[in-house]
Amino acid sequence: MKCVHCGVVTDMVTIGFKAVCPGCGMYLHACVQCRLYDGLAGRCRSLTTEPVADREGCNFCEEFSPGGAGGDEGAGKSGSDFEALFGGGGE
Repeated sequence: MKCVHCGVVTDMVTIGFKAVCPGCGMYLHACVQCRLYDGLAGRCRSLTTEPVADREGCNFCEEFSPGGAGGDEGAGKSGSDFEALFGGGGE
Protein backbone atom coordinates (compact mmCIF):
# COMPACT_ATOMS: atom_id res chain seq x y z
CA MET A 1 0.00 0.00 0.00
CA LYS A 2 1.26 3.46 -0.90
CA CYS A 3 0.46 6.37 1.42
CA VAL A 4 -1.37 9.17 -0.38
CA HIS A 5 0.22 11.76 1.89
CA CYS A 6 3.94 10.97 1.73
CA GLY A 7 4.26 8.19 -0.88
CA VAL A 8 5.88 5.64 1.46
CA VAL A 9 5.05 2.09 0.40
CA THR A 10 4.17 -0.31 3.21
CA ASP A 11 4.07 -4.07 2.91
CA MET A 12 1.26 -4.60 5.42
CA VAL A 13 -1.06 -7.41 4.36
CA THR A 14 -3.88 -6.29 6.66
CA ILE A 15 -4.51 -2.64 7.49
CA GLY A 16 -5.86 -2.33 11.04
CA PHE A 17 -8.34 0.37 11.98
CA LYS A 18 -5.68 2.40 13.84
CA ALA A 19 -2.70 1.61 11.54
CA VAL A 20 -0.51 4.59 10.71
CA CYS A 21 1.99 5.25 7.96
CA PRO A 22 5.60 4.69 9.07
CA GLY A 23 6.66 7.68 6.96
CA CYS A 24 4.29 10.46 8.03
CA GLY A 25 2.13 9.04 10.82
CA MET A 26 -1.18 9.57 8.99
CA TYR A 27 -3.89 6.94 9.33
CA LEU A 28 -3.86 4.23 6.67
CA HIS A 29 -7.40 2.96 7.34
CA ALA A 30 -8.95 6.21 6.07
CA CYS A 31 -11.24 7.13 3.19
CA VAL A 32 -8.50 8.90 1.23
CA GLN A 33 -6.39 5.72 1.36
CA CYS A 34 -9.20 3.48 0.04
CA ARG A 35 -9.73 2.36 -3.55
CA LEU A 36 -13.45 3.18 -3.20
CA TYR A 37 -12.79 6.84 -2.39
CA ASP A 38 -13.51 9.27 -5.21
CA GLY A 39 -11.16 12.19 -4.67
CA LEU A 40 -12.85 14.37 -7.30
CA ALA A 41 -16.29 13.94 -5.74
CA GLY A 42 -14.90 13.89 -2.19
CA ARG A 43 -16.89 10.83 -1.20
CA CYS A 44 -17.04 7.05 -1.30
CA ARG A 45 -18.18 5.21 -4.43
CA SER A 46 -19.89 2.53 -2.35
CA LEU A 47 -23.62 2.90 -1.97
CA THR A 48 -23.74 0.83 1.20
CA THR A 49 -21.36 2.75 3.46
CA GLU A 50 -22.33 5.45 5.91
CA PRO A 51 -20.88 8.94 5.35
CA VAL A 52 -17.64 9.67 7.21
CA ALA A 53 -17.01 13.24 8.40
CA ASP A 54 -13.19 13.10 8.55
CA ARG A 55 -12.01 11.42 5.38
CA GLU A 56 -8.34 11.59 6.39
CA GLY A 57 -8.90 10.24 9.90
CA CYS A 58 -9.21 6.61 10.87
CA ASN A 59 -12.59 4.98 10.43
CA PHE A 60 -14.20 1.62 11.00
CA CYS A 61 -15.52 0.99 7.49
CA GLU A 62 -15.58 -2.73 6.77
CA GLU A 63 -15.55 -2.11 3.01
CA PHE A 64 -12.10 -0.48 3.20
CA SER A 65 -9.74 -1.75 0.54
CA PRO A 66 -6.23 -0.28 0.21
CA GLY A 67 -6.11 1.72 -2.98
CA GLY A 68 -2.86 3.59 -3.09
CA ALA A 69 -3.46 7.11 -4.33
CA GLY A 70 -6.94 7.45 -2.93
CA GLY A 71 -8.41 5.08 -5.40
CA ASP A 72 -6.75 6.73 -8.38
CA GLU A 73 -4.35 3.90 -9.13
CA GLY A 74 -4.13 3.51 -12.85
CA ALA A 75 -5.31 7.05 -13.53
CA GLY A 76 -4.29 7.86 -17.07
CA LYS A 77 -3.74 4.19 -17.84
CA SER A 78 -6.82 3.96 -20.05
CA GLY A 79 -5.36 6.58 -22.40
CA SER A 80 -2.11 4.67 -22.78
CA ASP A 81 -4.05 1.43 -23.26
CA PHE A 82 -6.12 3.11 -25.99
CA GLU A 83 -2.99 4.37 -27.77
CA ALA A 84 -1.39 0.92 -27.53
CA LEU A 85 -4.47 -0.67 -29.07
CA PHE A 86 -5.30 1.88 -31.77
CA GLY A 87 -2.01 3.73 -32.24
CA GLY A 88 -1.05 7.34 -31.50
CA GLY A 89 -3.21 8.74 -34.30
CA GLY A 90 -2.59 11.87 -36.34
CA GLU A 91 0.46 10.52 -38.17
